[in-house]
Amino acid sequence: MKWMRKSIFLLLPILLAACHGGKELRPTCELTAISQVESSLNNPKGFTGQFTQTWPDGGKSTGRIIYEPGKLRLNYDYPSPMVVVAKDKKMVAKDFSNQSVTHIGLSRNPLGLMLKTPVHLSNPILVTNVQHKDGMLQISLASSDNPSQGLLTLLFTEAEGKLVLRQMQAVDVRKRRSIMDIENVQEGIQVPATFFAYPDGQ
Repeated sequence: MKWMRKSIFLLLPILLAACHGGKELRPTCELTAISQVESSLNNPKGFTGQFTQTWPDGGKSTGRIIYEPGKLRLNYDYPSPMVVVAKDKKMVAKDFSNQSVTHIGLSRNPLGLMLKTPVHLSNPILVTNVQHKDGMLQISLASSDNPSQGLLTLLFTEAEGKLVLRQMQAVDVRKRRSIMDIENVQEGIQVPATFFAYPDGQ
């Protein structure tokens, strides 16, 4: 699964329209949406869910996602077992089919944009576009220092004022695209700190 290890966290972005309404209303609606996303990603309760990831070559993987502010774990179960842990400034993936371990820095990876602690969607993060309508909120993020390095788009559903992450999409500097769809989301998870230990034991 060499292609899958190399493609980890290339999550396809989409270009988003500005908030609906008159031009004079856009700053207010965008600021409100940004604040909602920050609150959701900083929720200390975290969440878990099942995901289906579509890779740049069209291949698909499935597994379980576990998120707490600043930390992310992906347990892949198909097509081969693999564990990925991302936190601090790096991401480590272990493929159990061949016991290989891959280290990836987050400083130039789109995923790193949502793993700051706490999450503040302002410099050095650039919010490139926002769409908020019909119970859906989409927000695209890039690095203000180097926007061409990668773009991350998060898609949330909204119910009773609460956001639930349903999709992560991104593109990397090579324009490779991938999509991670998330379902069966449960909040308020409790996992031991060791659950976010890097799978290489470091």
